[in-house]
Amino acid sequence: MKLFLRMRVVCILGCLLQTVAAAGPSPAPRPTPPPVSAQLSPGYAPLAFSGLTLQQAQDDAVALSPEVEIARARVDSASAALAAARTSFFPALIAGYVRNPQSAAVPPAIVTQHSFNVGLQATLLSFTQFLPLLYQTEAGFRQVRADAATAERSERIRTANLYFSALRSRASLSARREALSLATAQLQAAQRRFKAGDAPHIDVVRAEVAAAQALAGFENAQAADANAAQALALETGVSTTAIADTAPVTLPVVLPAVSDASAAVARALSQRTEITSAQENVAAASASVSAARVGILPTVTFSAGYEHAVDVGQPIKGPTANAVIELPLNGASASRIREASAALTQARAQARLAQRQVTIEVSSAVRTLNAAILATAASTRARIAAQEELNATVIGYRTGASSSLERTAASATYADARQAELSAIYDEALARAVVQLELGP
Repeated sequence: MKLFLRMRVVCILGCLLQTVAAAGPSPAPRPTPPPVSAQLSPGYAPLAFSGLTLQQAQDDAVALSPEVEIARARVDSASAALAAARTSFFPALIAGYVRNPQSAAVPPAIVTQHSFNVGLQATLLSFTQFLPLLYQTEAGFRQVRADAATAERSERIRTANLYFSALRSRASLSARREALSLATAQLQAAQRRFKAGDAPHIDVVRAEVAAAQALAGFENAQAADANAAQALALETGVSTTAIADTAPVTLPVVLPAVSDASAAVARALSQRTEITSAQENVAAASASVSAARVGILPTVTFSAGYEHAVDVGQPIKGPTANAVIELPLNGASASRIREASAALTQARAQARLAQRQVTIEVSSAVRTLNAAILATAASTRARIAAQEELNATVIGYRTGASSSLERTAASATYADARQAELSAIYDEALARAVVQLELGP
């Protein structure tokens, strides 16, 4: 048995030596083609438009926004109403002239009575009338002012979405162009290998399918880029030439206080305009309740001036004064107290609602940012691995170690990884911009 095994091994070795000798000298190795990474972008950084920064885009969009214009007009209207409410306590200038005929002491003589007076008149409203009206007007002014700040912040967030969406579309177009170039090169390589007899025709078919898919993706990316650029141009009022070129930028550093949701919420609650407005409304409503409880104070109308007249033929001149006191007995004070108390309850509920809304918005924005940072790092690692796999597969295909199916799969994996990385990069950039806006004012 052992002798049989030894003879079999010797026969196998002899056959191998004869095969090598018959083949003659081994051919010279083929030159190693350059790695695919030399033809691809070495790295991916967030881009910005050379003729339009994010801050400029947001400023232009705010200036053109109909929502912001409406909110600012409401602020002007409320400011005028507040000025009127504050000056309603001021006196008014009054003047009068009277001319009446009178019978004289000795008939049938007739004398003429005439008088002229000038002075000031003021209606001293009770605190239950004047102060609550003033507090309500001030609260309305603060509310519309907070609404204007909210409208401006919403417009800036919407513009940031459009800005980074346009940049994402531009980067995606570049990636699709690169994928199309790579697919075309692979198709040409498959055709050359097929003509040389080194590859079957199925390799050419697969390469043609990959090239057609890459062309379709490129055409769709072109349309998406044009649509995103138009949306940004219309929102900001700039020409499309201002967003024709891009340049790499550096993302802002995230402070630890911003990356922590609890700290960010606390910071926003101390800075956001709607929170300050809600707190001031509670204080104003509380003061309105106190003023309404002083319902026993009457309404006093007082006028004073100087009169120059002739009465019964005798000249009269001197200062005048008149006061009217009104004390209502209809129980309106109790109704005003209930009304003020209900307004206080509403103001407190609105303050809690504003705090809840800010907490949700800010904490969500911070968590989204933290997730976007991790997603960017993970997608970059995935893209690097996919790029290395594609390099190895392309080299292996050219040397005959990999099949066309493996090469096509590696190309598709790399394209998907590239798109995922680009999306993650601009999602992170958008998340950073949103966090800064959500913090206030």
